[in-house]
Amino acid sequence: MTVVHHTMTDKPVLIILPGWGGTKETWRDFTELAKDSFEIQVIDLPCFGEEPCPMEVWGVEEYSNFVKSKISNIQYPISKPILLGHSFGGQVAAYFTAQNPEMISKLILIAPALFRKKRGLRRLFFGIIAKSGHLIFKLPIIEKFDVWAKKVLYKVANSPDYGETSGIKREIFKKIIRQDLTNILPKIAASTLLIHGTLDKYVPVKDSKKAVSLISRAKLEIIPLARHGAHFQQPEKLLSIITKYALGD
Repeated sequence: MTVVHHTMTDKPVLIILPGWGGTKETWRDFTELAKDSFEIQVIDLPCFGEEPCPMEVWGVEEYSNFVKSKISNIQYPISKPILLGHSFGGQVAAYFTAQNPEMISKLILIAPALFRKKRGLRRLFFGIIAKSGHLIFKLPIIEKFDVWAKKVLYKVANSPDYGETSGIKREIFKKIIRQDLTNILPKIAASTLLIHGTLDKYVPVKDSKKAVSLISRAKLEIIPLARHGAHFQQPEKLLSIITKYALGD
């Protein structure tokens, strides 16, 4: 595996784990904005960007081990890096930090997907789609509007990403959305910043408030009018919050 060397600099190192479907490219605008303040490394997670899907069905633990191997092979000249995870990347980052506290200096979680609801009506409906979706879409009234119908059904199931997956990626998706980190969060010892937009429709703000109550050294910053992708909608505000935190005690 190639070892990545950073030039000597006094800038803090920021490692970014994108959310489900996110890549180096989707974070490019933000990293360009932030490059004067940080040495940045965006890690494509398997199934996205430059990383192929694994041969087996991975869960959060396997993704965490993948991140560990990547960070272990990056040489940092100054101090331990700051780890930032968005959405699913936040789920992985939180698990990784709980298991490897010595490898990072601080943790930043942006709208992290940390809590998975118990099987309710939405999950039941989603389960029906997962098991017999192909039959549902063969119903005459739905088959006629196949693409539109699928989008509507996946939205009702509260899993729009499900419709964009297939094969091993779909199986991975089904596994990670069942992995709740409630019992993992109290094990995080690192200083942690949670950031959440008030208009996030994918992960509710209340989840980050709950996470703050479970992580011993955590605080929450709210970005008014930001949705799930604050790095797209309000990159300057997001960078300001991250920079203040990174340079603080």
